[in-house]
Amino acid sequence: MSFRKIKGLIFDLDGTLLDTLDDITTAGNNVLARLGMEGISKDLYRVFVGEGTSELFRKILAYRNSLNDEDKVKLCVKLMREEYSKVCLNSTRPYEGIPELLDYLQSRGMRMAVLSNKSHEFTQKLIKELLGKWSFVEVLGVRNDEDRKPNPKLAMEISKKMGLNPEEICFVGDSPTDIETAKNAGMLSIGVTWGFKSVSEIEQASPDYIFNSPYEIIKFFKDC
Repeated sequence: MSFRKIKGLIFDLDGTLLDTLDDITTAGNNVLARLGMEGISKDLYRVFVGEGTSELFRKILAYRNSLNDEDKVKLCVKLMREEYSKVCLNSTRPYEGIPELLDYLQSRGMRMAVLSNKSHEFTQKLIKELLGKWSFVEVLGVRNDEDRKPNPKLAMEISKKMGLNPEEICFVGDSPTDIETAKNAGMLSIGVTWGFKSVSEIEQASPDYIFNSPYEIIKFFKDC
């Protein structure tokens, strides 16, 4: 596959389009405080995020050696929805170069979409509030854990809504989960290094391309 065939891009949200880590850390630690537990560092949230809210708290509870049953995980997810709604726009911003990248892609007539393992409610809210000036064919978060990435189900649904074959789409994300999703869906995989995961993690996932800034993606498309 090559960029010359690409007509659409699906973006991950957290760590790819938006730097959400400060607000996730604040909300998550507020949840832990409500449960009488000590908070964890931003660096640990960086390691733990990416596979949905339920999995985030499974990892946190295991790290804290807390009783890690599904009822407690469900309680954490419920509390996180409450706490995150209070702070989700406090510090979250697009990464440097993202507005320019979206401007460029839109000017070229590229179809764009967002697919996140964040809840559908918050995925839509953040896009509307922070990236609402750009046109996305679809903006999807997770409504149930079975559909979360790397399951390609939602990526394939977006492909159909775009009216494109999977091989005409790039899946862009900052984590091995995103790269695996792209491969499972038969899409070109782009790993980006400005987000939450380390360069070594991205390299080990073997994406088709790795980019260090949104400006590099613009240049690559221009050179094709």
